[in-house]
Amino acid sequence: LAYTKVHRTSVLCCSSRLHLPLAFTQESLHSSVKGETIFPVPVLQGCSWNVTLINEIASTIALEASSVGVDVGFTPVINMFTDARFGRHSEGFSENPTLSAAYAAAAVIGYQGEQPPGGVNLTYLDDEHIISLAKHYAAYGDAAGGLNAGPSHLDLQTLFDIYLKPWHVFAQSGGRAIMASHQTIQHIPCHANPWLVNDILRDRYQFGMGSVISDCNDIGVLADYRVAANASHAAAKGLQGGVDIDLMCGSDASKHSYDKLAQALSEGLVTEKDIDTAASHVLASKFMSRLFDEPYVNESAPSILNADKHRQLAYEAALQGITVVKRPANIWPPIASTNNVQIAIVGPNAGCTPKKPELDPETGHSSSAKPPKAVYCDAQRNMIGPYAQLADIEVPTVANYLTGKLNQTAKVVFAQGCEISDASTDQLPAALEAVAKADYVVLVVGDSLSSCSEWGDRDTLDLPGGQMALVAAVKNASQSSARLIMILTNGRPTTFGPNNELLDMMDFVLVAWRAGQMGAVAIGDALLGIGEPTGRLGQSWPRNVGQVNGGSNPWLQQIRGKWLANGKGPVVDPDGRRYDSYVGSEATPLFPLGYGLALSQFKYSNVIAKATGIKEKPLIVNVDVTNIGDRDATEVVQFYIQDPVLPWVPYWKRLITFDKVFLKKGEMKSVTKQVNYVDLALHNADMELAIMPGEYTVRVGNSSRTDVLSTTVLL
Repeated sequence: LAYTKVHRTSVLCCSSRLHLPLAFTQESLHSSVKGETIFPVPVLQGCSWNVTLINEIASTIALEASSVGVDVGFTPVINMFTDARFGRHSEGFSENPTLSAAYAAAAVIGYQGEQPPGGVNLTYLDDEHIISLAKHYAAYGDAAGGLNAGPSHLDLQTLFDIYLKPWHVFAQSGGRAIMASHQTIQHIPCHANPWLVNDILRDRYQFGMGSVISDCNDIGVLADYRVAANASHAAAKGLQGGVDIDLMCGSDASKHSYDKLAQALSEGLVTEKDIDTAASHVLASKFMSRLFDEPYVNESAPSILNADKHRQLAYEAALQGITVVKRPANIWPPIASTNNVQIAIVGPNAGCTPKKPELDPETGHSSSAKPPKAVYCDAQRNMIGPYAQLADIEVPTVANYLTGKLNQTAKVVFAQGCEISDASTDQLPAALEAVAKADYVVLVVGDSLSSCSEWGDRDTLDLPGGQMALVAAVKNASQSSARLIMILTNGRPTTFGPNNELLDMMDFVLVAWRAGQMGAVAIGDALLGIGEPTGRLGQSWPRNVGQVNGGSNPWLQQIRGKWLANGKGPVVDPDGRRYDSYVGSEATPLFPLGYGLALSQFKYSNVIAKATGIKEKPLIVNVDVTNIGDRDATEVVQFYIQDPVLPWVPYWKRLITFDKVFLKKGEMKSVTKQVNYVDLALHNADMELAIMPGEYTVRVGNSSRTDVLSTTVLL
């Protein structure tokens, strides 16, 4: 329902001494209010390598949310979850600072509209946009042990160069609100850190009059941390630490801290100026949202929620993020023929069991003009992901969609096979019977909202529940001629048992993440060759959980290689990077940042890098890309840079820019990009952003481990 005039008037008259308008907030990560279009989760969006797409998604979410009275969206999450054990992995775009920063800028402009550059300003938002409240400041993704709210022990160089970079860009792009994060950085809680919030965010990054809100009851947690003696002391620490609003969750009044500010004032713990400063930030946000001028929505306007063009955007977004990580050379699509074949669709995320209602299998839609109030099964919810409110929105499953699509030509059989929540084998026989005579086996496996979500941290990355046993059994039960296709509907990077042997059993593997309400349609169309999946991974995937934080990320410092016990020598990338090893395994990533198999072959030539002398855009790079394969296809061109000799050990290689290009068979395009200052510069010993003088090596390829061409440039 819209936040109508009645809602706002009751709040104005009855709940505010000064009759101040209330700002309505809403989680808006990849959807917002009930009935709104549900887009893929950010980790899939991040695999699109398409900033225009990120902007369009944010703009659409804001348009739908603002139409029903939302003023502030809790979005985007611009944390880099560099530990795959962390349950909130799916909420962030990427582990890479340059990619995350580019998405942060695109998203904030989408949510708020075009803003004057250079930090927070006091211009009004129009009625099609909302305030973007980014989460969670800062370094939340670096939680020790991969545990939610775990402490961060980053050195300053890594904190500034890596984890704060998206926040710098968010503030410079006009982002107007942020949420502080649960954890501590170097033993100081983020909710009581005036250096982090006031000195760095407000002053250095020009966040200024932007508002800062706590995470749930985290001001009160300061007493639990024992950095505050009691509730009034905690309130004072939070306020002086730059937090303007205490987000109160639940009905336990003892956890609500800012109602103790009057007591803190009487005890001399805060001043009236401290309170006035915080109040001014909150009031500025309300002025910028036009709440003092026009606080009501137009209730007579036709609904735009879940409009046709918005669902089409959700479909395109899913296809642009779905990533092919395994396929036989020169073979596409996975399901090559649908005439007189049998297709087994198996897995807990493949479809709904008969006891749960679903959509009409013939059409993929509900049978009535207005869908009935639905009860969504686990497979549907796992496709949607967290922070989305389901309200009679059609969410096909892969089994449902392919059954409807192919019911005239192929026999499609669905069997769940197992659960994600436990390792029971009760459903396994039905699945093995389904695959025994199948020409194609589609395994849809991955995470649930319990195995990967907030507080869904894990100490293993293997498929949870009975899925590992299911995959192995399906391989053994299938015909030798059957084509085995794995679809991962996951929230984090996945591993596949010892030596990732289950991965080797598959012919095709597509990473589909949590692809939103149109995800099953996009997956089905990719399998049939109707749509092109063009994703590239926005993070590196470890070979096993023991590799987490082990240096497979290309932006970490170089690791000294050593001779392997088997005598093969050190693992060396084409760009010269040497990897250490573990006993019995190498330390290279299973899949590197930027990895994904294109549907054609591309040739790179004529790489050029030139200094421009322009501070904001100090470097221009160019490469020619030619589609030399036998089909039209999309390539993601990635430019990396290696730094000159520095007083400290540099990062091995840094992503500086990228482009996503569609090329017809035989077509050549010249890809030219201007590189931003913030993407070239590093922080010096004084933690000041600067471009270090010297000779840089620019490398171009289609992943962080692929070095197709390189050149040098003096800066």
